Amino acid sequence: MPVRTSRLANFIAFQRNPLQFMLSLLYEGDVVALRTGLKTPSFVVNSPDFINEILVTKEHLFKKGRTSEILRRTVGDGLLTAEKNNHRNQRRYMQPSFYKERIQEYARIVREETIRVVAKWQDGQQLLIHDEMMQLTLSIITRTMFATDVEETKAKLAAAVNVTMEQTARTLFSPIVLPLSFPLPGHRKHQQANRTLEEMIFNTIDQAKLNPEKYALTMLGMLLDTKDEQGHPLSDHEIRDQMMTMLLAGHETTANLLTWVWVMLAQHREITNLFHQEIDLVDWEQKSAFEIYRGLEYTQRIVQESLRLYPPAWIILREANEAIELLGERFPRGSIFMISPYAIHRNQHVFEQPLQFRPERFADGSSSRWAKFAYFPFGGGSRSCIGSQFAMMESLIMMSTIGQRCEFEWVEPRPLEGEPLVSLRLKGGAKMRVNMRTQA
Repeated sequence: MPVRTSRLANFIAFQRNPLQFMLSLLYEGDVVALRTGLKTPSFVVNSPDFINEILVTKEHLFKKGRTSEILRRTVGDGLLTAEKNNHRNQRRYMQPSFYKERIQEYARIVREETIRVVAKWQDGQQLLIHDEMMQLTLSIITRTMFATDVEETKAKLAAAVNVTMEQTARTLFSPIVLPLSFPLPGHRKHQQANRTLEEMIFNTIDQAKLNPEKYALTMLGMLLDTKDEQGHPLSDHEIRDQMMTMLLAGHETTANLLTWVWVMLAQHREITNLFHQEIDLVDWEQKSAFEIYRGLEYTQRIVQESLRLYPPAWIILREANEAIELLGERFPRGSIFMISPYAIHRNQHVFEQPLQFRPERFADGSSSRWAKFAYFPFGGGSRSCIGSQFAMMESLIMMSTIGQRCEFEWVEPRPLEGEPLVSLRLKGGAKMRVNMRTQA
């Protein structure tokens, strides 16, 4: 098993540029040992076979560990952070929120919210596209999952989400984790952001209890009807944890993805033309939003290729609960495994010209030629993203609705650089000029 330099050198390299650090190890071996101590040795995993062992075959021998502990400071013990039986039970009662019949209704709302936002844009207007996508996806997630309109407060709520993401990422990458109650400026900002989000959440829970019919077909309504294994209803705090999880995981990731999409399209005119050719043929009068989503083949390839180059979940961490054997290799209890879809999606032995943006990679079932975990933007195993179909539907309908009416010009283009927080952002954001399309 290859061993990478010294403990201090690894720590400094990762802190300086996590994405480049993971890329630098991509061809050094299936599993690369980092010199990080005997009690908690760390390994970078590059092999799809090893990833399958960790995320699927022997997933019961692992936990999320440090990742969950830090995320709990914001989302509590929700689906994103729960372990073992607790996670399985939560996934079971959350799953109906993402059934096909629910996705069909959500598609209509995604279309409505996107139209409402685009109607405010003017030809030649300059937008901070990440902020626009954050506020739009926040409106979508609150309406679809909580039947709540946050139009008047979405900027404030989106800013609170931004603070929680930045502070959580800073803590994740820190060698020393202090309690959130410790009086640091960053902690105070984090706590205030949590309170801002909780105020909306608990107010919504109160409204749902007073008017259950309005919320009956939403995730919130379902949570209010859920009973635990002892037959008791979920507490408001348990419901709060799931709603906070959906707020953070359910909209920030899509906003980041769509930011990358618009920037990539602004840089590739020929791909933009093919995108417009497809969406200009859409008949919104005759088909439902869900039907249209299912027919957007080229638009889906654009999203898939964006997910390959810039997966929101850029790193996955797992910690071994006991000494384990993976494909003949022995690893001690407490071993930490680092898996980076960002790096693995750039493997030149799998993807020809991996740094190029080429949606045609995903034409005609091309992905079936790749190993199972050569491309995995939504993770894998029982902890794969529960909302992956929702995210694809949301992205495609947002893109087609926006793309029919306008296109974006990147005002100050520069080399692309990722900012690896909890989700992968475009560092520095992007200021885009709105150019309204005459055929819209």
